[in-house]
Amino acid sequence: MRRTTTHSVDHEILTFGRTWRGYGGGSDEDIYVAFGIDARTYFQRLRRILDSPVAEDLSPDERSAIADICRTRLA
Repeated sequence: MRRTTTHSVDHEILTFGRTWRGYGGGSDEDIYVAFGIDARTYFQRLRRILDSPVAEDLSPDERSAIADICRTRLA
């Protein structure tokens, strides 16, 4: 993954989260391959992104579903 700015990385993380939300958020391996970080770090960051301007286009249902996945994966 190209790491040009924090904003673009956050956008990529959110896009990944949206893509994999119907599948429990993606496997730990897929997350590591895509971002070079462990799943816990990814879900912590995704949870923070949900409250940022990067996530302003999410519908309430999408935001809720992704937040639920984050809570589950971080439990």
